[in-house]
Amino acid sequence: MLQRLLKSSRKLGISLKFWDFLLILVIVVSAIFLVQFLGRENLDVISSRELLRLTSTPHIRNEAPDAATRGRPLKGAEILRDSQLLEAAKYKVYTGIYVANNFSLDLEVPSFSSKGYIWMRWGQSFQNYLVGRGLAVSEIISLENDINPETSVITPLRDVRKFDDGTFGQGMLYTGDFYIDNLDLRRFPFNSVSLPVVLEVDDSIGDLTYDSLRLIPDLRDSGIGQYSDLFGWLTRGWSFGEFRHHFASGLGVSAVDEEYSQLIFDVSYQRSSWSAFWTLIQPLVVVMASIVLITRVLTEFRVEIPIAVLLTLIFLQDGYRSELPNLPYLSFLDSVYAIAYLLSIVSFALVLYLESLKRRASLEQGDRRNLILNRIHIYEQSWPPISLLVMVLLSAASWLLI
Repeated sequence: MLQRLLKSSRKLGISLKFWDFLLILVIVVSAIFLVQFLGRENLDVISSRELLRLTSTPHIRNEAPDAATRGRPLKGAEILRDSQLLEAAKYKVYTGIYVANNFSLDLEVPSFSSKGYIWMRWGQSFQNYLVGRGLAVSEIISLENDINPETSVITPLRDVRKFDDGTFGQGMLYTGDFYIDNLDLRRFPFNSVSLPVVLEVDDSIGDLTYDSLRLIPDLRDSGIGQYSDLFGWLTRGWSFGEFRHHFASGLGVSAVDEEYSQLIFDVSYQRSSWSAFWTLIQPLVVVMASIVLITRVLTEFRVEIPIAVLLTLIFLQDGYRSELPNLPYLSFLDSVYAIAYLLSIVSFALVLYLESLKRRASLEQGDRRNLILNRIHIYEQSWPPISLLVMVLLSAASWLLI
């Protein structure tokens, strides 16, 4: 069988020795087994039973491209039903959030730090509830997505104030480190990131569930401050709204699933495309130029170029991967590097093959020598445009398939 395949390769004008052919066969078989192994990976994941639904209260949507979306919006009769629950709620607390500063973004965790202001305003009935149980309003809310309770705190700025309309209010300062839940790095390094501050009812007694207490967003005064910009990122917009958080558990104190009112203030940022290109893509382009033009290098050292390029690619990829978490998928830049590795290996094999042809040509004469030299010329002239076209097309396909 091997002899028949070798004869077929000679008919195509390709001369292969037995051991060369065996090496190619081993590589092909190994690739098939690798694809079979990776294809058997179980991609099914266990999802949480918790649900998040956008409520019927007024909210501000972030219209920026690629902004994170949280919670399925209500539709049809669900809007009417939630409006009735809001009307029947025993306590309504109007709450505003003002993000003064977002900083210390760490995509590897992923987390960020934030500082800002929270204010709440409520009626006489809820004031009676707080006084009757000896609670401060800051004790019935919590920063739901904080990752370090020792540093994440809500501090009252002043005492509770009674306004002329009979309502009560208090301003607070929040600081903390927060978890980033909807982090999508498939388009890295041209990705966006949304940084949420999540405020939820902290019901230690069990009588402040979604049907009893609603946190209604104060859209007029909420917003972001002048120090909310992240260095190296472009601020694209923000969103603010109330959500219905369904725990799918009684939390050990109830026979039914608990539900609580939750507020999410989300600021979205995007990497500068120019900055991402010049810092992460441009070095790769420079390195790959050595592979694309390798057949135009006329010195005897061109055999060493693919090896040097492979080592350089490893160091470049390790540099940007150190900033990212372990991902269950390939980012766009990961795909581009995979294409670069493949082309580097193919170019190495091509250079070895061309060197072998040159040695054979030096031993031949007449038409046979001219035939080999013509074949070398075709390979050397066709490799640059073909390799460049393959890299561009595969990179474009990787982006479109995200």
